[in-house]
Order: sequence, then structure tokens, then C-alpha cells
Amino acid sequence: MLTQGLTSRTLRTFAGLVAVGAAALVFASPAEAQFTCPGTFHVLHNDRIGPDRIPAGHYSIILIDQRRLSCAEASDLFRQFLEDWDGRLPRPWVFDPETGTFRRGRGSRTGFSFGAANIPSGGGGGGRYPVSGVSCPAYFRVLHNDHIGRFSIPAGQYRITLLSARRLSCARAASLLASFLQDFNGRLPRPWILDRRTGTFLRGSVHVGFRIKEAVGPPPSPTPNGRHPRDGRKCPGTFRVLNNDRIGSLRLPAGPYIITTLRRGNVSCSEASSLFRQFLNLPRGNLPRPWVLNARTGTFRRRGSSNGFRVKPAP
Repeated sequence: MLTQGLTSRTLRTFAGLVAVGAAALVFASPAEAQFTCPGTFHVLHNDRIGPDRIPAGHYSIILIDQRRLSCAEASDLFRQFLEDWDGRLPRPWVFDPETGTFRRGRGSRTGFSFGAANIPSGGGGGGRYPVSGVSCPAYFRVLHNDHIGRFSIPAGQYRITLLSARRLSCARAASLLASFLQDFNGRLPRPWILDRRTGTFLRGSVHVGFRIKEAVGPPPSPTPNGRHPRDGRKCPGTFRVLNNDRIGSLRLPAGPYIITTLRRGNVSCSEASSLFRQFLNLPRGNLPRPWVLNARTGTFRRRGSSNGFRVKPAP
């Protein structure tokens, strides 16, 4: 496992020289007929593939057998693996973190390795990640394990990458992410769709939207780009709904629920839990005045005030 990234122990152990206009570090076995692609691949920010960290920088791509895979194909595969949300490679691809080698099946001669290049170079076989758009300088903080529909988002810091600059700002993307996380059932408002494999939110086009991924290393900008919950505090533990139920238009399947008290209100976690229980016991689900319900976000609020709480199925 590359616990220190590709610039420490693994690089020192498997270092070798290749000709790419300058010396580069190589990982593949010298017994195989390797071919070093003439251009370097540029990773624009610290990233990871699964648990293995890939520091920002230029990388040489080395084909195990150039008759089975081209430089352009290897470069595109490397980009896809970096884009993947959870780092689980599509079958039959496997990754050996000790040698930095991707193979199309264990023991296959179809694949490539990569290593840090001393000097970047142009030419065929190069590439970059992200391909287009801009990586937001500050991270978005998810304060507790959450989800958007079936897309699980563990607590942590996330990098937001815009798919195309000039169409969406980092601030707008962070605001949209916060609103999607607040949504009760995870059904994004039209025309937004979610690609769970890459953590990409698309506004009806492959060019408009943003991608999120667990951040690696400290953010370039120390000021957070956003957070969730942004308007409240998650209560400890969960509230269990014992059978499928509803409150007005809000359907509540049986299971555990997160309760979040609104930040500027004065409703405590114990009060929110008690109120939620009372509302579930109402025969028709009609809330007593002055309580109102926003079914899209699962938010109960006293009309005209900031007092209230939000519920959401636990991940």
C-alpha cells in the first residue's frame, strides 16, 4: 500500500531510469518488454485511487506490451481510474500498489505501470487529470456520514472539481452539494442527475456540473468552500421509525433516522425527538399550528421562525 504516496518508500525501492526526454522512475518488471510512452501524464492535484495516494505531478506511463495496449488507451484508462469514486477498478482490471501496475486480470500482459517523471514532456500518450474545468481550492466538509439516495458520502473533506469553468462557480457547486445532501429522498431536482460511479453531478450535460471525491492532503485554501449540515447540528444517535409511516405528504419508511436541529433555533435534540414522535402519532399527519413541513427536505419548522429540525433516513 502506498501509505506515503508515490514519492517515498515505493519510489525508492522500485526506481529505475527510462528515456522520456529525462530520467523517470519506473515500476514494471524489467523482464517484460516494456515501452515508455513519449508524453507524460499530468495529475493536477493530490488524489487517490482507492486507498493509494497519487501526489500531484507528472508521470511516465510504461506499457507492459505495446502490442496489446496503446499509449492513448493507457492514458485514458489512468484518467478513468483517477475519476472513479471508490477506487474499485472495473473488472477485470486489478492494481498492484507495490509496483504501480494496472493489469487487465492477474498475470495479464495487457496493462501499464506509471512512475513519477523528473521532467514533463509532450508528445503522444500524454494526458491530464482533471481533463477540463477547475479544481476548487477549498474543501467541502461533510460533518457526519450521509447519503444522497443510494450514494453514500462518509464524513470527511471533499474536493469539488467543476466540469467546465465559466459555467458554474465553486461557491455555487458547494451550495448545490449542500442542498442535495439536505434532500430527504435523494431525488435530484431536474435536470440534475448523478453518476454514482464517479461522484459526478450533471445538469443535463456532460459539460455542466461538478464532481466530488475524498480530498487528499491539506487544502490550498484554508477557508472551507462549504459544509453539511450548513444550517444545523446533527443529534447524537438515531431515531427509529418502527413501521412504514407518513406525516402529511412526507413518507417515512421504517428504519433509523438522523435528526438535525436548525442552527439558529432553540429546539434541543431531546425536544426534536419528542416532537417527531408526536407528529408520527397524529392520526392524519396534520401538524398542529404553528408547525409547517417542507417535505422535500424533511424539515419541520415553526412558521415565521428559525426554530425547528430536519429528519432524514440514516445511511
